[in-house]
Amino acid sequence: MTYLKLNKLTLFFIYLLTLTNVYSQRNNLFVIHTNNTNGALENCYCPDNPFGSMEKRSIYVRDFIKKNPNTILLDAGDFVTMSQQTLKDSLIAEAYGLLPYDAILYGDQELVLDARTLNRLRGQLGTTLVGTNIDRSDFFTSKVIRRKGLRIAVMGIMDPYAIKFYPDDIKKRIRLSDPVESIKKEMKKLSSKADIFILLTHQGYDLDVEFAKKIDGLDLIVGSHSQTKIESPKEVNDALIVQAGKSGYYVGIVEIKTNRGKVVEKSGRIDTMKFDMPDDPRIMKMIEEYESKTGRMNMRKKKLKEKANG
Repeated sequence: MTYLKLNKLTLFFIYLLTLTNVYSQRNNLFVIHTNNTNGALENCYCPDNPFGSMEKRSIYVRDFIKKNPNTILLDAGDFVTMSQQTLKDSLIAEAYGLLPYDAILYGDQELVLDARTLNRLRGQLGTTLVGTNIDRSDFFTSKVIRRKGLRIAVMGIMDPYAIKFYPDDIKKRIRLSDPVESIKKEMKKLSSKADIFILLTHQGYDLDVEFAKKIDGLDLIVGSHSQTKIESPKEVNDALIVQAGKSGYYVGIVEIKTNRGKVVEKSGRIDTMKFDMPDDPRIMKMIEEYESKTGRMNMRKKKLKEKANG
C-alpha cells in the first residue's frame, strides 16, 4: 500500500511539472497602438465627438502597462497638427515623450516639417524612430524589442501615395524606396533574430490590405493616414490589420498569444478615451500653457467651465 501511495504521489508531481512546463512556454504580448493624433492634446468638446485625447491616453496607457507589463507601445505617425502650429506641435511631442513609446513612425505631417523642427521634435519624443523604406539618418530600419523572452521586430514604411498631393519640392525631400522590397529585405535580415514581426505603416487601410497580400510572415500591421476606426480587425495573409481612428479619440489594443515563441492567436480592439476618464495633470498644464500663450480657448470648454463655477 505504501508503495502504491508513493507511486501515485510521484505521478502527481510529474503531472504538475509537465503542466508547469507547458504553461511556461505560453506567453501573451499586448501591443498598444495609436495613430493620427493630429496635435489633439485634449478633448475637442464637440457634441458629436465627446471623447478625450492625450490628456486621457497618458493615464490609460500608464495604468494598462502597470496591469500588463508584457506590453509594447507604438505609434504610426501624424501626431503633430495638420496646420503646422509650432507651439502645439512642440507640446504634443513633449506629451508623447511622457509616454513609454517603444517605436514611432513619422507620418507625412511630420516629414514635411523643416530639418530644425524635426530635430527638436525627435529630442522631445525620446524614442526610436523606425522607417524601413525612408531614407533619413535619424531613422532605424527596424527595432527588435524584448519582452519576457519574446523578440518583437518593429519595422515601418510610408507609401509614396501618402505624399502624392504635396508640392514637388517637398516630395523631393522625402526619399522613399520600394515599400515591399524594403520589408522583404529587412525580414530576411531579421529571420533568425525575431519571433514576432510588426509593421507600422503610413499609407491607409486599403493599401495595408494589398500590402499584406504581398508579404509572408507579418503578424501585425499597425496602420494610419486614412484615420480608419477598426473595431474588429481581420487577418489578411495571417497579418492582423489594425488602426485606431483619429485625433486621439481611441487607443488600439492587440493581444498576441504565443506558444514556444510561435504566434498561435491574435485579437484586437479599440478603447474609447471617454470624457469622464481621469486627466494627466502634466498634460493639462501644457494645455494651459498653450491657451495662455496663444489666447486660444475652445468656447464650448469655456462655457462648461463657467457653468461649473456657477
